[in-house]
Amino acid sequence: MKKQKKLQVVYRRKLFAVYAVILGVSIILIGIIVPLMISVTTSATLRSQINEISKEIDNELDAYFSVKFSGIGEVEITPEYMEDMKSVLGCSHWSYIDGNGVVLCSDVKSRTNTNASQDPVLEEFRARLLGTDSGTYYSKRLTAEDLGSESWTKYVGCSLGQRGILVLEYESSAYYSELDYYCEPICNVRTVGAKGFDIILRQSGEIVSAPELDGENQTAVPKKANINTLLSVKGGKDIFTIHFKDTAYYGMYVQADGYYAAALIPQSEVTRNITVLLILFAFLVGLLLTIILLRVNSITSKLIVRNIEKINTGLSEITEGDLDVEIDVRDNVEFNRLSDGINTTVAALKRSIKAESERLEKELALAHSIQTSALPNVFPPFPERHDIDIFALMTPAKQVGGDFYDFFFADNDRFVFLVADVSDKGIPAAMFMMKAKTIIKSLAEANRNIDEVIFNANNVLCAENSADMFVTLWFGALDTETGSVSFVNAGHCKPLVRHADGSFEYICEPPDFVLAGYEDIRYKQRKLILAKGDALFLYTDGVTEAVNADDDIYGEDRLRGVLNALPADGTAKEICDGVFSDVKAYSDGVVQSDDITMLSVVFNGCRVFKEITVEARLERLEPVYVFLENMLAETGFDSTSVAKIGVIADEICANIVRYAYPGKTGSFTVSFSFDPADDEAEITFTDSGIPFNPLNVPIPDAENVEEREEGGFGIFLVKKFSDRLFYVYSEEKNHLTIVKKRQSK
Repeated sequence: MKKQKKLQVVYRRKLFAVYAVILGVSIILIGIIVPLMISVTTSATLRSQINEISKEIDNELDAYFSVKFSGIGEVEITPEYMEDMKSVLGCSHWSYIDGNGVVLCSDVKSRTNTNASQDPVLEEFRARLLGTDSGTYYSKRLTAEDLGSESWTKYVGCSLGQRGILVLEYESSAYYSELDYYCEPICNVRTVGAKGFDIILRQSGEIVSAPELDGENQTAVPKKANINTLLSVKGGKDIFTIHFKDTAYYGMYVQADGYYAAALIPQSEVTRNITVLLILFAFLVGLLLTIILLRVNSITSKLIVRNIEKINTGLSEITEGDLDVEIDVRDNVEFNRLSDGINTTVAALKRSIKAESERLEKELALAHSIQTSALPNVFPPFPERHDIDIFALMTPAKQVGGDFYDFFFADNDRFVFLVADVSDKGIPAAMFMMKAKTIIKSLAEANRNIDEVIFNANNVLCAENSADMFVTLWFGALDTETGSVSFVNAGHCKPLVRHADGSFEYICEPPDFVLAGYEDIRYKQRKLILAKGDALFLYTDGVTEAVNADDDIYGEDRLRGVLNALPADGTAKEICDGVFSDVKAYSDGVVQSDDITMLSVVFNGCRVFKEITVEARLERLEPVYVFLENMLAETGFDSTSVAKIGVIADEICANIVRYAYPGKTGSFTVSFSFDPADDEAEITFTDSGIPFNPLNVPIPDAENVEEREEGGFGIFLVKKFSDRLFYVYSEEKNHLTIVKKRQSK
């Protein structure tokens, strides 16, 4: 683990690093700026010098040609005159062009009587000077390319007004012999800086003009032997470096119409002042940064580190769960705001935690309510049926869990029941549970083959299982006519079956694979036969894996022992309550990590069952009476019993028609169930009208028949003619069951 360092130490190191970086960057910048400043300063100095020299050379040339051409415009130009003037003008060749562009005469015989357009140079002069005032002259400047060749010609033209133009040609030797005299004094008294100098050179490198310096400066003037070195560098106002007499110079030269104008200055003279200035600047920057570093470090230690340590102490207590700690660092505005901000945040956090806790409690309570309501939780669930007895309960480890159970009649004589366990807990498991329960019930209601039900349910759950959960399941279907149970065990706990002697034993069939694990898994359908009084007990592993304070699990042996200790004819509820009570006593208050779910089914024997539904209207009651007469006759009841049940049916049906649906219409159902084992018929009247329990109606006084309340005597007859009478209000329906025993023949 990386060693933690104190803020003050880290800050000093970071500050020193910043100091080093800034100082280093400053040195680098100085290293960049020095050459740049040297270049800029030197370039400006030298460029100014060579521009002045070049300008003076141009001025001397203008003065020279102005003198040479003065008065020539008034003289008649003839070959004889020009031959005499050739030595005066100092030119190498001449050509006279008339106003029509014809070369009237020239010392170059091949040009005479030719058109000037045949010679590009002559044509250029004709185009520039033709039509200008007499005496106007034009000098064609020499280019760097001209000076780069061994021989070149300087052209100068003069306007003769309407008579034409005169073009003079100076070969290099003639040009220099005429103009050196004028250029020689230009650099005599000029210097560049303290020890620099200017020079003017011919194309060949001969010095035309140089300073007249005394002492050591005189030795610095380059001799002819050094000229080739100077001229070997690139010209065109670019700075170059050259050594004369062991002295390094910055130099710059430019072509100036046949000459080279050069300026040189010692490097030491340029760099000395700039270097001293920048070194002083670097020293001041370093000194200033050092002062700032020390001062910032001192201020940081006093104003920041100390207060941060106070705040961190308070935050440590807050993060450990003490939300009542208050941060109180008020040395300056920023820490005052920070303290207030932290305190405000903690207060808001406390309110948010409280609100979130309350919201979560409400949501979990709602989720628990939704989950509970999704499971059958009204017992007995089928009060009109006595061929089966069923009870179930679930206690989630959290407010919502992943266990679930379900039971329902898929048709009149096929009772489906199951217990399952999702491989997770909490809301995700509860959502997956709801999905699995819905899918299984939908498939079971449409298919009698339970292995196909589980096969299809598994494929659907696999396709919609992004959370990678799985389900263990024990799924059974009881044929209430035969007592045959078809079942599939998909990786679930092995259930127990109770026999006639009251003993329980495990059904040890090997389980198949869990649901939602892999698609296209085939499940094996198995069977067992229940006799009258037999019972099944299903559960999840939350029962057998419940732990006590010593972390010992409940176990399968203890579960079987508890079941065997229960009464041999115990009801489904008594079976579940007995196991749950023992698990609770065993855990002795230890919080369990898994949901606890159990379901018990007791088979009470085969039966006859049919039902009829009619509108709650007096004219619709006749089919009910016919239905009951047929069922009673079919099951062998004597005529007296049939008559008594007729009176009962007439009274109850009439009461439903008159009072169940005040101001509206409705319907009701009459179901007939007969258990030959008990020789008892159960007739259940079910309606969705207003709740009414006839068992609460007082028995009328036989001596004051005329003063009794209306309806009381009819209920009295119902009670009198029945062997037993039951009333249940569930699922917003009234269920009144009449039990009548068949008389022995």
